[in-house]
Amino acid sequence: MNMEKLTLKQENFCNYYLESGNASEAYRRAYSCGNMKDETVTERASRLLKEYKISTRVKQLQLALQERSDIAKDEVVKELTAIVRARITDVLNIKGSKVTIKKLENMPDHVVSCIASVKKAKDSIEVKFYDKIAAIDRLSRMLGWNEADRIDLKGSVPINAWLEKMSNEELDEFIRSEIDRQGFIEPPKE
Repeated sequence: MNMEKLTLKQENFCNYYLESGNASEAYRRAYSCGNMKDETVTERASRLLKEYKISTRVKQLQLALQERSDIAKDEVVKELTAIVRARITDVLNIKGSKVTIKKLENMPDHVVSCIASVKKAKDSIEVKFYDKIAAIDRLSRMLGWNEADRIDLKGSVPINAWLEKMSNEELDEFIRSEIDRQGFIEPPKE
């Protein structure tokens, strides 16, 4: 791709952005911002990230990183799904009041990968899973579930001259009669 060469600071910004995922942090690391307000840094970082040559370079770096990595999105989804589906009974045997930890070698890999830590306490062992809510949130973002539903409604309602002449009480009564006539359920009164 033939494109304008970036300055050293711009190239650093792109790399720092890839590293942190935060444009303001990347801007602070790449440029002298000691005397700048946070709002100024945020605005300049946002503007810089929108520049064609910068956004193109970030995409190039992301693609190169992805090619070097042996982890695909499908694998990430699989790991996050395992965290969401993990149950404490996958790790513990519970019989009456007796609780024992299953042997790691007897646990499936997808269960072992969900364990964040195992600690020995005074008279017990603590098994901690990765955060299920964070995994759900991350999956939702990856799959686009967190995007707001948007419905565009367009149209017009012709207003008859006789409607404009009605008082508020007469208009209210007319609307209620139309709701009844057309079989709509009337919304509850506030």
